[in-house]
Parts: sequence; structure tokens; C-alpha cells
Amino acid sequence: MEPISLEANEAVPGRPFTDPALTEGDLDMLNHMLEDLRGVLEEAETPPAEVVPYHQQAWRVHGRSHRLIVCNEERLRTHPDLCIVGFFGDRRTDLDIAPLEEANAAVVAEFREYPGILSYSSASLDSGQWGNMVLHEEPEDAERWRQSVRHASAVEELSPLHYRCVRIHNARLDAGLFDDPGIVVHRSKYFDFTGGSEWRGVRTLMESPAP
Repeated sequence: MEPISLEANEAVPGRPFTDPALTEGDLDMLNHMLEDLRGVLEEAETPPAEVVPYHQQAWRVHGRSHRLIVCNEERLRTHPDLCIVGFFGDRRTDLDIAPLEEANAAVVAEFREYPGILSYSSASLDSGQWGNMVLHEEPEDAERWRQSVRHASAVEELSPLHYRCVRIHNARLDAGLFDDPGIVVHRSKYFDFTGGSEWRGVRTLMESPAP
């Protein structure tokens, strides 16, 4: 089934997660995660602090959990423009989260096999849900990552079971991590798993090679 094409300001009746106003909150969280990433890289400029590739850092700020994996510090610092994938889901809280956590850990462990993936961030939201962010070099990197057997299995088997709905934003930092004028969302994709069959929508805000 092809996704339903949404206009810039269109919300689908009966599917409140498609409200474009929610993107603003998603962007706020993505920006918070970017600030975390910048802070870690800036701290690493002063020895003995350092960034260990593919090592997960975790901390809590004001009761909110944060996780960060830096895959390629040099490319994060120097790449002139970066692609972003932002994930926000309404997870069902009545199910055992262990299978989802195990699948996520397996997917993240595969980052070494996808050198275009530069970092992975995750932060808990006030709602009790989580937001995730992946930074990568080129649009094709995300497509290659999605072809991973583990990633595809998590998307096709676990997401419909554990989430009511999902928003995924494809965005860019057009001037790099430290000099960017702000996140520019090119496309938002919506998935609804509550009606017995998967419903999909897509909102294209700017033509882009982002997959």
C-alpha cells in the first residue's frame, strides 16, 4: 500500500499523531540531543577527556535519561552537511519491553558495518516515551542501514506489535554540526498500527535525496 501524501499543514482526521504541530516538539528534542552531542565533542577537546568510538554513554538530567554513541568523531566534526533521521513513537506500555530493547541493542551493534552512520542518540520524553536520532553522511547511508536483516526484522515484526504509531523525520544540517543554521526537515513519515492493518502517510516539505 502506497503512503498517503499529506500537505504541509494537513492533519489526518482520526490520526492525531499526523498533526504537523507535533513536529515542533520533535525538533526541540532533536535539538536537545544535538546539544548533548556537541557538548561531548567539545569536552573531548580537553584531555584527558576523549570519545571512545561505538561506546555508549548514558546519563540523567532533570530526571530524563540520555544515551549517546559516537561512531565517527572526525566526520562529525568536519563533514560539511549532515543527514538526520529522527524517530518518535507511541509505544504500548502494557507489553514486555525486553524484546524491543534487545532488538535495538542488536541494531545499534551493527553500526560498525555501516561507516556512514556517525552517531546515535536517544532521550526519554516527559510523556515516558523515547526519541531517537541518527546522524549520517549521505542519504544513501540510511537506505543501506534499513536493508540490514536485524533492522528490517525490528521494523516489520516488532514495531507493529510494540507501537501504536510512529513519526520519522528525514532532515539535514546544511552547514555541519557546529555551524548549522538549524535543522531543516525535508520529509516526515507516519505509521499507524492500530487499525488492524498498517496505515502510512508522508509529508514532503522540501525535495531532497533523503530516502
